[in-house]
This record gives sequence, structure tokens and C-alpha cells, in this order.
Amino acid sequence: MSWKLTKKLKDTHLAPLANTFSRTSSTSTIVNEKTQPASTAASTTSTDTNGIAASEANANPPPPPLKPGILIVTLHEGRGFSLPAGAEQAFGGRHGSTSSIGSGGFSVAGSMRPGSSSTNQGSLAGSYVSARPQSATGGINAVPSSHGRYSSRYLPYALVDFDKQQVFINSVSGSPENPLWAGETTQYKFDVSRTTSLTLSLYIRNPQAPPNAGRSQDIFIGTCKVNPRFEEVHPYEEDPKLSKKDREKAAAAYAERQKTLGQAGAEWNEIEYGTGALKIGVKFVENRQKSLSIEDFELLKVVGKGSFGKVMQVMKRDTRRIYALKTIRKAHIISRSEVAHTLAERSVLSQINNPFIVPLKFTFQSPEKLYFVLAFVNGGELFHHLQKEQRFDINRSRFYAAELLCALECLHGFNVIYRDLKPENILLDYTGHIALCDFGLCKLDMKDEDKTNTFCGTPEYLAPELLHGSGYTKTVDWWTLGVLLYEMLTGLPPFYDENTNDMYRKILTEPLHFPGPEIVPPAARDLLSKLLDRDANRRLGVNGAAEIKAHHFFHSIDWRKLLDRKYEPSFKPNVVDERDTANFDREFTSEAPTDSYVDGPMLSQTMQQQFAGWSYNRPVEGLGDAGGSVIDRRGNSDGPHNVSEWLPARDWTVPTETDVRGLEEEEEEEEEEEERGAEELEHGKGVTTSTVSSDNGRRQNIREQ
Repeated sequence: MSWKLTKKLKDTHLAPLANTFSRTSSTSTIVNEKTQPASTAASTTSTDTNGIAASEANANPPPPPLKPGILIVTLHEGRGFSLPAGAEQAFGGRHGSTSSIGSGGFSVAGSMRPGSSSTNQGSLAGSYVSARPQSATGGINAVPSSHGRYSSRYLPYALVDFDKQQVFINSVSGSPENPLWAGETTQYKFDVSRTTSLTLSLYIRNPQAPPNAGRSQDIFIGTCKVNPRFEEVHPYEEDPKLSKKDREKAAAAYAERQKTLGQAGAEWNEIEYGTGALKIGVKFVENRQKSLSIEDFELLKVVGKGSFGKVMQVMKRDTRRIYALKTIRKAHIISRSEVAHTLAERSVLSQINNPFIVPLKFTFQSPEKLYFVLAFVNGGELFHHLQKEQRFDINRSRFYAAELLCALECLHGFNVIYRDLKPENILLDYTGHIALCDFGLCKLDMKDEDKTNTFCGTPEYLAPELLHGSGYTKTVDWWTLGVLLYEMLTGLPPFYDENTNDMYRKILTEPLHFPGPEIVPPAARDLLSKLLDRDANRRLGVNGAAEIKAHHFFHSIDWRKLLDRKYEPSFKPNVVDERDTANFDREFTSEAPTDSYVDGPMLSQTMQQQFAGWSYNRPVEGLGDAGGSVIDRRGNSDGPHNVSEWLPARDWTVPTETDVRGLEEEEEEEEEEEERGAEELEHGKGVTTSTVSSDNGRRQNIREQ
């Protein structure tokens, strides 16, 4: 997806290889589902190596907050900050030096945050030192100053991350060692749609960085995590009937219970992987707004477009947080039988809580459109950075592969197959961590023993069993992970060919070739050979993600630490702030952002009923309990009393048995059309040959003609 929308059409079963395979340069995708049970299901094995079992347990989503609301964050002051080992050299080395950051230790695509308790040794991507020594007195203060006063440019700043909403907050005075922030005078509001922690990463600018380096060479000096209380705090009321002693006991018990609910108010928090402490204030306020509309957002820029609609950078007016707003025209997805898959995308995103997956914040609708509100991740597509650098080194490739492995493991835990892994669908955030996006091709309710026959995806990444048309399981995602790792290391997918039919032949029959060990080391070669095994029953990962994690290519990674994002990426995108769109195509960002008017007749009540339960502004278990409302163009407040003119007069948030029967009939019609499409493929119809890439280089998904 990147932020470029793709449309997904009904899929057809693929004919044998002897028939014509091809695709068009359209952004359309084939989609329709038919599920069949597999003959056997391999049991999942779990090895508690390097935190594998712990990471699996931590992959489960935390409980949602009782009510939606807004988290108000304030930063007050810091004390006792210091530089990491070796960083004093960048500050002039006036106070002596310690061992280099790159000396001794191991790497995972960047440094591991210093002070980690890990004892693993080996080669990952960057390095770490076993402990953060205190800088010599004044070491962090050895930055340019004028008459003893420090320029705000060289004072520490915090990157605040709450559910992928990331904000830079600069300190305003004090010294680098003991900086001061604005405190209560400046509040930062974050929309709360589920329970998650607040993370603050602290950086200081490198005085020796070149002028155009942006934040890429800033020095990490520590982090801290806050678990806010997601309930409004009410004053304790004493029971006048109790004795003085009992009242004291009750008050003490109440205060103890409050501590278990999380932080509320301003408190000092110790810095991890650094020294000192940071005073942070948090306050949760319930949001009593029942629904959202497009009027609740200020449209800033267009960042992507597709046949169904577009993606815009927007600002939510009440909290002033920046989001990506994805709009989809209802008429388009109805005409292309895409309602079920659009609902599936929303269902997946509303339930998943993983640090390497773009979170869904809200959904709402109008009579003509559906709206997704997602975290705005603006570090650019992995595709953009890979295209710019041609290929990544082994450490950086390992780091991205490990984070993606955790994301796919999370999806599989929800019985979801992703099916469209590729660099275009992977974004980088401010700090360089990945964020998987575009879930329109996901297949839901896929247990380990289930197979599906859907032909969809991107040609370079299609697994052999998908081309054979014999059905496939979750293991297709491990094939695509292998293709992605190969492309990151070498610059091209393993079976790439400009001719799509030849590429399909290579996927099925061509031996796997590798460049020299300086590009693909033996451990990576062994992993790729096992991930790209054409026999899905022998492919690494058939027994679960744990056996991939246990491969010696990843032997130095502590998976629990990785899931907690305790590894500092070696590459950070050059991003100015949360509004920065420099990493997006100017073809889109130069266009004026508008919520365009939709011409044509109003959709019927039956058509509108398919979107019952779409809107929500809180976490949900599924579509049935989603709640929400629809806005009409006359500006009426949304609610069932305003949608009665174009929806049936019943509880429109929950489909009735009649609606379910109607959807079942629609699915039967889709299956019949799928069978007709398969017959056309067998006679060489329905699909035409096209180039593999579009004008801007992005690989497109497959569509039936």
C-alpha cells in the first residue's frame, strides 16, 4: 500500500503453469475467498531461546480501556543526564574518552540500548556496551554556549510515542545535564483508543553533525516508559461512620489501589539505558464524543491516491494530533464485490496491537464513503529507502526481518494470513522501526489446518503453492519473508524477471542462486534456503514462528527486547516533525487536500446495510459490537434517528438474519464468478501480460481483466 491505495477485485483460481500467467499495470488486485481444510496440521513448537517464548506471550493484545478518551502529557524537567560511552568524542573530547560505541559487543541493526541485561554475543547490526558509565563531570554540558547560556538547539529533546503517535518535544532552558521543559504551560494531547504505554526516548544533537544531517546523527541518551492510568481520578471520600483509625486504614488501602491503576499526575521516572530521571505528567480525560465525522479533522496534504479514493494527512481538531485518513468510496467497493474484504481489513486493524503494525485509531462513515483513521508514519516506505540505497547490509536486513517476523507472528496468532508482504507495504517511523500497513489482502479465520485457494498478491512474491492452485496455508507468509530478506540483501527478488510468465516459471523450477558470502553470509544463505523451500510442508515456519526465531541467523537477538523496541536502529529517516511529508511522492503532496463530492444516485438501504457497525471510536472485538453513526450531508448530528431516511428502521449497528442471508447469497455469487474466471483462465482468457512495475517503480498487485 505504502499510502498508495490499491483496489482489490475478485480473484480467480489460477490455471496450471502451461496456461498464460500475466497481469496488468493497474493497481487492482484479485480477491475472493474459498477455504478448505488441510489434510494435516503441524503442531506448533516453542523453544525458549533468546526470549522466544516470552516474546510470544507478549504478543497478545492488552485489555482495552473501559472508555475512549484523551491522554494529556506534560514534560517538566530532567536531572542527571549523561552521554553514552564514546559520545564525548563528538563533544570535543575535553573530559576524556571511553571505549567506542562500536567496540566489543554485538549488533542488531543499530546499537542495542546500553545497559541491557542481555548476555548474548554475536553479530547483529550495530553494537552495544554492557553498561552506561557516568560521563565525566560536565561531559554532556560540553556543547556550544554563550556566556554560560545554552542554545536550545543543543539541549536534549524527547520523542514521545503513544500508540505510534510520535511527537518531538524540545526542552526550553536549563543545561544538557539538567534540562527544563515547559511543564503545565504546554500540554500534548493523545487520542486513546486502547490501553498501551507511553514511551519517551531522549536525544541530544551532535555538535559535529553536518548542517544537512537533520536528526539522523542525534545521540540517544536514554528512554523511559510510563503506564498511564486510563480512568479519571476522583477524590477519595471518607466514610463518616468509620472510626478515625478505620478511616486511615481505608484511605491507605485506597491510595495503594490507585497505584496499581497506573500513573496519574506528575511523577519522576527513572531513565533506562542512560542515567538520571525525567519528571512526566499524565492525565486521562474521558472523551464523551459519541462519533466522528470529516468535520473533526483538518485536511493538510494528500499523501496517496488509488482507484477507490485517497489517503490524506490530517490533524484532529481537538487533540491536534496528526493522522493518515484513508477514504474509500462505497459505490466502488460494492461494484467490485469488495465489501467483505474492506470489513476484514477494518476488523484486523481494530484488534491488533503490535509495535510493528500501523495502528487503526478510528473508523467512521458518511452515506457515500468509508473512512480509516490511522497513525501517520512518515519515515517513508522501505521500498523508497531500498530503491535509494540499492541494498542493505546484513545487519540492517536482519533487523527489519526480525521486526517483520514479530508482526507476522502476531497476525498468525489471530488466525490471519497477511499475503502481501513487500517493501511497498512497510513504513519506517521516526526512530527507524518498521510499521506494516495495508491489510486489504488479509485472509481471516485461517486456523493451522485450513487452506485457501485465493490467487492474489504481488508477482515477485507469489509462493509456488499459490501458482500451482492447490491451496495454501499461513506458510505463504514465510515464503514472502524469505523473498523480502533476499531482496534487502541483494537488491532484487530471487526469481525476478521482466517477463511475468518467465518469472512464474522461475519461481516454480529455477534453482535458488546466491551472490558471494560478503553479500549473503552462510547463515543468511541457510535461512533463505529454508524459507524459500518450494515444499510448503518442509518450509521453515510450518510449525510456527518460533522455529524461524531459533535459526542461528537470529541467534544474537533477544526477542523479548526486540518486541519491546529496546534495540536502537542504526538508520533513522530524516524527519523534521510529525507534519513532515518529504518522504512522500510530490505528485500527491502538491495536490490540494479535499474530501471530494461523490456524484451519482444515493445507495439503496440494502447496500448501506452492508456497512452497519463500521464506525467506532473505541476498541472492539468484532463488527457486531462496534457501534457508531453515519453523517448525512445536511450536517445533522449522527445517530439512528438521522439515518432512517436511507437505512432500515432497526438496530443498524448489528446485521439481522436477513442481512446475513443476503451476504451469504452474495458470497455464493462470488464463488460462482470465481469458478467462471477459472474456466476462462484455462482457455487463456481473462488475464493479459504486462510489465512488472509501474511508472514510479512500485510493484503492483494482480488483477483479473
